[in-house]
Amino acid sequence: MKRHSYVLAAGVIPVALLVAVLWALSPVAAAQAFHATRDTATIAAHGEHTGTVSTAAVVVQLDDQRSIVRWVDFTDTVSGLAMIEATGLDIIVADTSFGPAVCAIEGIGCPADNCFCNADEFWGYNFWDGTDWQGYPVGASSSEISATGAIEGWRWGAFGSAQAPADQAIAAASALEWLRSQQDPTTGGFGDSTGGAIEVLMALGANHEDAATWKPSDGRRALDNYLLLRATRFSRDNVAAAGKLAIGAAAADACRTNRSVSPSFYFSDTLGAYSPDSGFNAWGILGAAAISETIPATAVDTLLAQQQEDGGWEWQAGFGTDTNTTAVATQALIAAGQPVSATAVVDALAFLKSAQVETGGIVYDPKTPEYGADANSTAYAIQAILAADGDPAGEEWAVDGLTPLRFLLGLQLADGSFEWQANTGSNLLATAQAVPALLGQSYPATVRELEACVARRVRVARDAAACEPPAAGDTGGACAMPAGANTEAQP
Repeated sequence: MKRHSYVLAAGVIPVALLVAVLWALSPVAAAQAFHATRDTATIAAHGEHTGTVSTAAVVVQLDDQRSIVRWVDFTDTVSGLAMIEATGLDIIVADTSFGPAVCAIEGIGCPADNCFCNADEFWGYNFWDGTDWQGYPVGASSSEISATGAIEGWRWGAFGSAQAPADQAIAAASALEWLRSQQDPTTGGFGDSTGGAIEVLMALGANHEDAATWKPSDGRRALDNYLLLRATRFSRDNVAAAGKLAIGAAAADACRTNRSVSPSFYFSDTLGAYSPDSGFNAWGILGAAAISETIPATAVDTLLAQQQEDGGWEWQAGFGTDTNTTAVATQALIAAGQPVSATAVVDALAFLKSAQVETGGIVYDPKTPEYGADANSTAYAIQAILAADGDPAGEEWAVDGLTPLRFLLGLQLADGSFEWQANTGSNLLATAQAVPALLGQSYPATVRELEACVARRVRVARDAAACEPPAAGDTGGACAMPAGANTEAQP
């Protein structure tokens, strides 16, 4: 968290924004302080298994679609400002003539010396009343959160911009917590499946969480430790594996292991694609986009040419079209620069719509709706809809009021896990794949070049040697280990 002190003159703030800012930051006497003490069973359950006195949730919506969420455990009454600062997110706060103002969260917003740089958008502050978001009648430094169950909301956008329902983010947070409970405390992985660990990596990355610190409360190894020993081999399995690894690593701030390969390794000049199979080619395009590799135009042309007459794609030739491959291919085309109005994208969305059944969910194959909708197909479809700037909770995707998002939420169990289909029990892949969809994230969630693990270790060691030792009794300070650091040796 970064706090800067600046006095901003009211005269330089646009009138419309000034009204919103005065509303959000207005100071009040202690007797008028607003108390957020909403009760939410899911959050109370989190407090029970962390053993803390109180737990609240902070939901941050970064734009019209993407959200991230954090649990915050506390023992004493805290302000909303203290709550957002306690999330561990990158926060920039400026002390202004109106009081403390949140300028930026996770890089979205304005610098401290020009906290209201955008005349049309700013960080709005809300609370969830159990049914809908409500604007706080006081500023974040004056609100009081005192009991388990509060859900705090922050939304970047114009004054009055709607924030996605809190139940989606809370469901994602509960799913991530269940996934963490399934993590092997001795290896940091999830059983013997590297593929499952990569799916979890993509899920936690969608929530801006760090693979280097992601481990169970009783664990000795983080997910990053597990991947250090296995990512190279996994990336060399095929381009779909390399693409998924790239997407997850970019989002979860994981490093690139020695001798691992990226999607470009698989690109064939002869084929003009990453693979002759559309599913593999699509994951290659998405992975390349995630780590800022140049996507050859021929790879996109090949994927476009592989679209079938019904608007869908098949994983491999002869398999028949399916919603999962179609959703991935749609995201790949948009990530590669195809407009959402492109015929291929429009036809793909029509194919996905044809796979929607009366429950609101999406089936794997629209030709066999009797098999029923499932979590994985629905989650992938939601991501494709989001990538195309659609609303998976809107009227266009409603069947008698039931939407893909409502169907997906209905598959979550009390422990936070998701079933593949109703009454099939907890499913790790279904749980992991539900998280990005619930958080409004399509792939790639983050675009970032990967730092080599060796280079990262050298950088961390150099930074540690250059910093000043912390003062006596200070557990943090300038010499605290940076985020993303990992002391485990790598192969």
